[in-house]
Amino acid sequence: MGLGGLFITPAVSGQDIGKTRKDSTEAKKYESTREMLDNKDFVLEADYLENKSGNRFPVSSMLNFISVDSTSSILQIGRNTGMGYNGVGGITAEGEITRYKLQPDANRKSFYVSFSVMTSIGAYDINMSVTNDGYASATLTGTRSGQLTYTGYLVPTEDSRVYKGYNTY
Repeated sequence: MGLGGLFITPAVSGQDIGKTRKDSTEAKKYESTREMLDNKDFVLEADYLENKSGNRFPVSSMLNFISVDSTSSILQIGRNTGMGYNGVGGITAEGEITRYKLQPDANRKSFYVSFSVMTSIGAYDINMSVTNDGYASATLTGTRSGQLTYTGYLVPTEDSRVYKGYNTY
């Protein structure tokens, strides 16, 4: 018996290989995003802010962010012109996370996160939807009427490029 019969390989098309690579890449992105959310170690660097009327504005992701670091959070808005209360044209609020809930949706490969932050200027609730690749939309509501939605990407805290203004409260 010859060795030819031992080297039978299944036919694999280029399309199958591409699909496998895409699935693998998506799985890695999903796990990376889940790890950031599980560890409470991420920054939502906002590219857009949206007010309660639905008006959406492009913003600097270096100045507009929500940071989560284990038990604490920083909420900041800012602009490239003007000084503002925080030195970067807006407001910076730091506080303790009092509640944190993560709900993964394996079927949609997405996440829903809700948490509350108690700061010196008030209490805030954040409700965030996150896709498998870390694209997120987080709506912030506080003790006063109104809301603000941050839209951008989650990045690990150590990779973040945000500039934190000072907290004047």
